[in-house]
Formats: sequence, C-alpha cells, structure tokens
Amino acid sequence: MYILLIGYLYVILMFSAALVPGKGVVYALLVFGLLGFLPAWLLFWIKRRGQIVRQRKAAEQLADEPAAGESEPGTRSE
Repeated sequence: MYILLIGYLYVILMFSAALVPGKGVVYALLVFGLLGFLPAWLLFWIKRRGQIVRQRKAAEQLADEPAAGESEPGTRSE
C-alpha cells in the first residue's frame, strides 16, 4: 500500500511542478497540499488508527486470559 501512496504523491508533485511556470509557486504548493498531502495524510492516519485499535484489543485480550500454567480458583487440574 505504501508504494501506491508514494506513487500517488510523485504524480501530484510532478503535476504541481508543471503548474509553476503558468500559475506560480503558491498555486502549485496549494495544489500539492490539497490534492497530495491532505489525502495522503488522511489515508495514513486511518490506516495507522486501525493498527493501534487492533494492537490495543490484542493486548487487552492477552491480559484477560490466564497464564498457560495457572489454573483458575475453584477448579481442579488433573
């Protein structure tokens, strides 16, 4: 997925660079920010947020399970 993101940013960067002679540097930076940086940041943030939630759930599940060698109170191990 990251290779697609890098490719997308490269295309938008080249598109912005092509706008510099005609429209100016400020317009090119605005286009890169709105079409490149913000969507890429949003996509990265959504993906990273999902990873954090999955890690937190896995840690909670691991903490809730008793250790492998221990038995719960009130049960007999044979």
